[in-house]
Amino acid sequence: MKKISIYIPVIITCLLAWSACSKIDQSPVNSLSDETVWKDPRLVQLYVADIYANLPIGFDVTTDGTANLSCITDEARGSYAWLGANILQINGKYTSSNAPLDIWSSAYKNIRKTNVFFQQIEKVNNMPEEDKKNLTGQVKFLRAFYYFELVKRYGGVPLITMPQTLTDDLMVKRDDTTTVYNFIATELDAAAALLPATARAGLANRWTALALKSRAMLYARRWDDAAKASLEIIEKGGYALVNNYSDIFSTKQRASTESIFEIQYLDPSRVHNYDAMNVPYYDNPGDYTSLTQPTQEMTDAYEMQATGKAITDPASGYDAQQPYKGRDPRFYATILYEGARWKGRTIETRVGGTDGIVGRNTTNDNTKTGYYIRKYLDETLPLEKIWNSTQSWVEFRLGEIFLNYAEATNNLNDPATAKKYVDLIRARAQMPALQAGMNTTAMSEAIMHERKIELAFENHRYWDLRRWRTAVKVLNNKTFHGMQITLVNGAYKYEVIEADLGASSPRVFTEDYYLLPIPKTELEKNKQLTQNVPW
Repeated sequence: MKKISIYIPVIITCLLAWSACSKIDQSPVNSLSDETVWKDPRLVQLYVADIYANLPIGFDVTTDGTANLSCITDEARGSYAWLGANILQINGKYTSSNAPLDIWSSAYKNIRKTNVFFQQIEKVNNMPEEDKKNLTGQVKFLRAFYYFELVKRYGGVPLITMPQTLTDDLMVKRDDTTTVYNFIATELDAAAALLPATARAGLANRWTALALKSRAMLYARRWDDAAKASLEIIEKGGYALVNNYSDIFSTKQRASTESIFEIQYLDPSRVHNYDAMNVPYYDNPGDYTSLTQPTQEMTDAYEMQATGKAITDPASGYDAQQPYKGRDPRFYATILYEGARWKGRTIETRVGGTDGIVGRNTTNDNTKTGYYIRKYLDETLPLEKIWNSTQSWVEFRLGEIFLNYAEATNNLNDPATAKKYVDLIRARAQMPALQAGMNTTAMSEAIMHERKIELAFENHRYWDLRRWRTAVKVLNNKTFHGMQITLVNGAYKYEVIEADLGASSPRVFTEDYYLLPIPKTELEKNKQLTQNVPW
């Protein structure tokens, strides 16, 4: 009899979402027969929870050695030479045999689970029809999510909507990109129609499905669809921007008014190690730390608060001798710098300071850029809990939806509406409004800048540069920098220095890299697959 694997950690995930799961006998869950699962409504819920647990989102994506998204963009330098970001991705040394960001096999495993669910759900007895409807909506959302993760990496992929068996033709050709995005849109419309307006944290509701549609249709350049999905959330979803930007990233077990979909954690059942991997060196010396180090280029992107102008503008009010004074408040919520207050002390990134900068090619854990990340760090976490973080990961939030709507409407030749929603984001950050009368080209540049600032270190920048097809301009043949500060006779001396690992600079991103290579192992298994050019 066929077995379905549902592992113990997934039960814990489910317990956070469905209180009914607490009564399940946990001993046999790692070897349940399919017949058993589809006879017990509680086990069906566990089955769906297992699909949720494998979504390629959250802190694991940013801390994984091969998939540090911030560190393969202009946002950050990855601290360690062994990071995949440094040894494979930013120097262009990957191939179809060691493809980074590879989710092909895991995505299709989970897509198969969704297909099995649709085949079996109507056979489940003793489950109220409303529960079946809800679960069906969630699984449609999940299937769309996995296909979106595939299409944004590889372009067109095989669309498989029925569980394959050994007697089926397993050599399935790729569908084109448009067909895949059509499927995602249709699936999410169906999910939104089935799902309730509210759901427990970590489970999709109607607005979660529309948030994914808002994002996916933006990637597909289907501006009208992206705009409609975004506006429905804005007008009917009941969400509101959080007053204090930094509060978005410090929630635990309680979603903010801005959060549309998030992963919640609870010590000791489900934790993450984001703090252990990213706190400043002094907080946890000799035990990793400092993984994601913001670049000088990222720091320079934050405008002056009083004027709303870039620091390169002579009228901005920027003072090179006080470079961290008077900047966009989101800078202080996102980046730790020389003189920042943190855990009751003052950060010292200067040469010889407690968190002091070191050479870009050294093996020390200290910053190589002169900066540490602050966003999502838990300032209240004691050292003994550094590997057991419980901040929630926010995957969809209203701030992103405003920016999605702005981008879509601007591309529909309505820069005035786009300005309105960018200005709402800037007003929340206590930043001046954009100048009036911008045309679509100028507004497009403003939206790109606003996404870089508002969504910094939230796993958007890499994908944005790819979908805008600006990654070659921004990343290729570039070396990114840091700020070396020395204290001489009581005065600070600021010097911009190269910060990228020498062996990985200048960085490489050519036109060929806009689609990732399909893993060689998948091509060997399925002779009908065609590889992306030039891989």
